[in-house]
Amino acid sequence: MKDAQQLKILMVQIDFESIKTIDDKIGSPFYLMFPNKYRHNLNSFLNAFRRRYPKVIAGYSFKTNYLPELCRIAKVEGAFAEVVSEMELELAIRLGFQNIIFNGPIKKKDSLLKAIKCHAVINLDSEYEIDTLCSIKLENPELPIRAGIRVNVQLCDEQGHSTIQCGLRHGRFGFPSSILGKSIQRLKSVGISICSLHGHTSSSDRAVLNYKVITNYMISVCEKFQLDDLEYFDIGGGFFGAAPEGLDLTNRPSYQDYANVVLDRVLKSDWFMAHRPNIVIEPGSSVVSNVFEYYTKVYQIKKIGGKNYVVVDGSVFDVKPTLHNGNLPHSFFSDNYNEEVIECDVVGSTCMEKDVLLHDVLLPRLSAGDYLQFRGVGAYTISLTPSFINFLAPIVSVVDSSFKLVRRRQNIEDILSIYSL
Repeated sequence: MKDAQQLKILMVQIDFESIKTIDDKIGSPFYLMFPNKYRHNLNSFLNAFRRRYPKVIAGYSFKTNYLPELCRIAKVEGAFAEVVSEMELELAIRLGFQNIIFNGPIKKKDSLLKAIKCHAVINLDSEYEIDTLCSIKLENPELPIRAGIRVNVQLCDEQGHSTIQCGLRHGRFGFPSSILGKSIQRLKSVGISICSLHGHTSSSDRAVLNYKVITNYMISVCEKFQLDDLEYFDIGGGFFGAAPEGLDLTNRPSYQDYANVVLDRVLKSDWFMAHRPNIVIEPGSSVVSNVFEYYTKVYQIKKIGGKNYVVVDGSVFDVKPTLHNGNLPHSFFSDNYNEEVIECDVVGSTCMEKDVLLHDVLLPRLSAGDYLQFRGVGAYTISLTPSFINFLAPIVSVVDSSFKLVRRRQNIEDILSIYSL
């Protein structure tokens, strides 16, 4: 990156002066990224499994955060790229990934051909994908195709209530049991062996019990349909894991909890132990959530109708673009600390009433030029934040006490480059 060498700062700790120094060089708001935390999280998750079963692979979820610097670290650490669209597939190829898992509900013929060319594992999601892949195989009988199949798993808690994401009774992804056998046979009939079984099922609670259900069902499918060519036993993602300082972790499962519930089942399976496929996990939030922090500068405090508003140059779309109601862990940095505490909303720089970064929090009476820090912003922020009203914020990587710019601030040329003027 042309601008990467323009930011050369050595700091002992993150404090008001270091934040202001970065602000003076690249402006506010900005993100800090801590790559060593990411490496630690990724390897800690893998090691939780590898203590008991060595053949475990991480497929890093690009959709969670596809910052190229982060994806390169995943590649160096031996992770596969887990992608769910043509855009993400092309990004993984451009970044040099030799191992790619191609998931997602829409795979057009051109995308499938690209995936086949780079020897990706293609986890099929619907019958139309089988139609397309079978036609490709019949047109190119000598073409090696690494195909997998995603199964539809019905998640329930111990009381029988659905735990599928958003409270849905049925998830929409994968092949239901009613057509699973027919779908497997269609692939085999044209000479496509099934190398992967994919059980990813998004839940509302991320509970350990879900992975017991997923694993049990996947084992039953392997046994029933004699998936003896299986290389990848892919349980998907959706885990709890790395969390920012200040987040309540009471009763939240650990990496080891997830590993144990899966391994307790598969290591007792005669089919699994006879074939010993790779277990694949697809971590996203669970390894990247605490890797990023966001810093925004205070411009003024307004009081309207008895309510205090701390106005900052950042935006809720940078820290929680899904606009959930929870307040993220946060801290303040002030050059002139005021002990008076006020209850306030922290509001952003867009012209939207919903641009509220913090609701009804207690903060010191901050002044213009002070800063607020938001933690836990590594997942579904940078990849989901739109070019809406403001330019995208820069990202600075922090290794020990060395700072490096890994994404510059977006500019008007970036915005206009895809349009005809």
